[in-house]
Amino acid sequence: MTRKHEMSANKRHNKKEEDKIMKRKLFRLGMVTILVWVLSLFAATGLSLASADGDLSEEGKQVTEAVDSLAQATGTDVALVSYTRKQLFEDIYKYTWILKVGPGQFDKIGVYRVVKEKSPGVPIAAPKAVMMNHGDASNFDTLFLCSTLSNKVPKDQSLGIYLAKKYIDVWGVDRRWTFVPDGTTDFSFMKNWNTALHVRDIRVGVKLARLIRGSTGSGAGKLLMLGISRGAQFTYAYANAETQLPDSSRDLKGIIPMEMVYKFSPQNQDLKDAAYQRYLEAKEKYDQGIYYSDEPAQLKIITYLAATAPDDPSPVIPGFTNKQAALFLLSATYLTTPLPPVPYYHYLAGKFDSAGIPTDLTYTTFGYALDLAAATPGYMSIGEDIDGEALWSDKVAVPYDDYLSQIKIPALYIGAAGGFGEYGVHTLSLLGSTDKNSYVVKLYPSDPSLDYGHADPVWANNAKSLVWPMIYGWIAIH
Repeated sequence: MTRKHEMSANKRHNKKEEDKIMKRKLFRLGMVTILVWVLSLFAATGLSLASADGDLSEEGKQVTEAVDSLAQATGTDVALVSYTRKQLFEDIYKYTWILKVGPGQFDKIGVYRVVKEKSPGVPIAAPKAVMMNHGDASNFDTLFLCSTLSNKVPKDQSLGIYLAKKYIDVWGVDRRWTFVPDGTTDFSFMKNWNTALHVRDIRVGVKLARLIRGSTGSGAGKLLMLGISRGAQFTYAYANAETQLPDSSRDLKGIIPMEMVYKFSPQNQDLKDAAYQRYLEAKEKYDQGIYYSDEPAQLKIITYLAATAPDDPSPVIPGFTNKQAALFLLSATYLTTPLPPVPYYHYLAGKFDSAGIPTDLTYTTFGYALDLAAATPGYMSIGEDIDGEALWSDKVAVPYDDYLSQIKIPALYIGAAGGFGEYGVHTLSLLGSTDKNSYVVKLYPSDPSLDYGHADPVWANNAKSLVWPMIYGWIAIH
């Protein structure tokens, strides 16, 4: 090769190397540009894939793909608003997805996972999973992670954490009204918020849970579903609707309804009649354009007064102090309404002096109850309340009890003698399942007015030994 040819070859080689270097620079520049664009998009939409601890979990990498799959799985337009991860207790973490499920400002739900991690951001493989549905005047945190909202009890004194410590994969869904802020005045958007809509939203959470579990090593199989109070109504309604789907399209393998009547026994005609009266009252409000209930907001005012001025005269109950009024509302609830759902129904068991004045709560710390009441959402839709009264009355046709005899999955009912208690057992007899059990806490057989109350199974100091082991044991074998 001549000197001239050698120099020419070197130039071509150098030119190729320069082109390669330039291409790498352009590629890096392009990737940086794309990354900046993506981050600016997230910032503009409020979307966060970073965890509360500042790192991106392995689960976070699956979020967008799972949410994109939800529309096809549920028939609902779903968009991710935010995703976070937060440590709750030791190696137990809470994952939060806020999802947009409609065009309105408050058409969104929260989906939560509480699970042990084997390394930062990597959940354990948990064969057992349960989806939890909260009740009225509450949300996932105030019922199932309640100890994380107060310093009055140990941080692990919550059903969700209790089960997660035992390697159960705990999930939950917050309904749309939990995102409606205090001070809202226009509730027209709640007009069509009823049992059917809330069950559809819960289905979005269930489908997300199965997708995420499948992508993080726990398998995408069917789940158990636990619901307390109104959440039990939705649990039954979910199982009822699933009977009309092929088995491959069903999500549930068992249900745990807690502290709720779905259908009254024929022997309780008086309670059915009372339910019909309440149905007519709620339906009249609805027909007048009142689509919400502000009872939680009123409860928050009463508890605020009890917390800040306990010994001042109550503006709610003349002759009582603010503390006594709050205690009375919690422990003698059946005396605060002309038509209680069942005799002696009360939220929490209480203690009373010889004059019948409440002095304290029996099983739940009073300050703890105030903290949880203060954290509750202020408003609820009344559509599901109307549906519930219709179900109880047996005088109004609704589609949520048409196929109870076709529900053949295992069921466990948990009740409290001072709440719905034994009245909730009857629904089990209407199911087609051969695996049905019930457990009703009954500590005062001769006086239900003093017995375990409606919320005691999740809030009481002794629920960890009295109720939760029964739930865990049933989950473990199902």
